Amino acid sequence: MNIDTFGVYVRAELDHWGREFALHRDCEYLGHQSKNLLAVLIEHQGEMPGRVQGFKPLETDMRAQKIEDIVAHIARTNVDMAVVLRAYFCGMGRKKVERWETCNLLLANMKARVMTQRAYLEMARRGEDRVRGLLEGVIMQSAA
Repeated sequence: MNIDTFGVYVRAELDHWGREFALHRDCEYLGHQSKNLLAVLIEHQGEMPGRVQGFKPLETDMRAQKIEDIVAHIARTNVDMAVVLRAYFCGMGRKKVERWETCNLLLANMKARVMTQRAYLEMARRGEDRVRGLLEGVIMQSAA
């Protein structure tokens, strides 16, 4: 009996990517405005504080960013597959119902053809295989 441990690793990485780049967490990091302009003026005794200098980009997990880079690479040649991967792993709800609907909404927003549930599941499987192949290539390059 031959156990496919690399396939389990790829699935775990895709699931981790899906949690990190979840579509329902789209603006979670923005927070809310805690002070209005009047409160800031009162706090600084009537003077406007200087602008904050610099820019700090959002931090992402390196494991999830590696998969995001792979999905972005897939999107350059096959946008539909990237959309299916994003809906399948980053969506919310049941994979065969709500995530399929999310996939069709994303495709419709891109003016692409919506797909049947069977095509969606097949594309998700093929996308997972493609991510696996690209991850194998990344690992082989780093080993050389």
